[in-house]
Amino acid sequence: MTSPSDVKRLIRETRRYEFADGLRDIQMAITLGIMGVVTWLVLQPLWINTLHEWVQKYGRGAAWLGLLVIFLAPLAAWGMLALMNVVRKRWLWRESGMVKPTPWIVSRRVTVLSAVILVVCLAFAVLARHQGWVEDAFVLRMLWAATGWSFGYTLIGMGRELGLPRYIWLGLTGGVLSTILIFLQLTFAQAALAFGLSWGLLLSASGIFTLRRAIAAKEAGE
Repeated sequence: MTSPSDVKRLIRETRRYEFADGLRDIQMAITLGIMGVVTWLVLQPLWINTLHEWVQKYGRGAAWLGLLVIFLAPLAAWGMLALMNVVRKRWLWRESGMVKPTPWIVSRRVTVLSAVILVVCLAFAVLARHQGWVEDAFVLRMLWAATGWSFGYTLIGMGRELGLPRYIWLGLTGGVLSTILIFLQLTFAQAALAFGLSWGLLLSASGIFTLRRAIAAKEAGE
């Protein structure tokens, strides 16, 4: 007879399987990296002037085409999911079987607390600006720092719930890097770029290292 503890362990191991090869880390890295770069790009005078020139030459439709760059991050995320599915089905998971990702990666408690962290930090920044304690740029930098803390907490929660220590370290390290953004004299666009690149590099390193271990383990088992 299967005990409830055995069922819970099986569910946990099945959920961990989705993150065992590091491809999810790489997907998150690409998404956050592109998001940071695109945010920085669309706020640059050169990009704005270029869109203005396109409108003058080709009409307003050219501006809408130029703004499609905003959708690069979600498109990259979906494209990476499709690529991950192909790689896993044809190679990494060909013999071990496929696992359908769950809609909720972490518990709702972690999701709610993550949202609370973001809202509370932003509310504090706005209040501090209203009281004259900080300048306007602080509030804008806090947006990215708070986003990093919120995402970092989500990773920590995921690491604890799934028994994956690397996500705990990723969340802590990323949270520290996000904190640094507050103390740097960066514009909103520069902070966005720093946020995207720092999280992108961090998650890429984790994903590549984990993927190499997964490939080595697969080759050793063949």
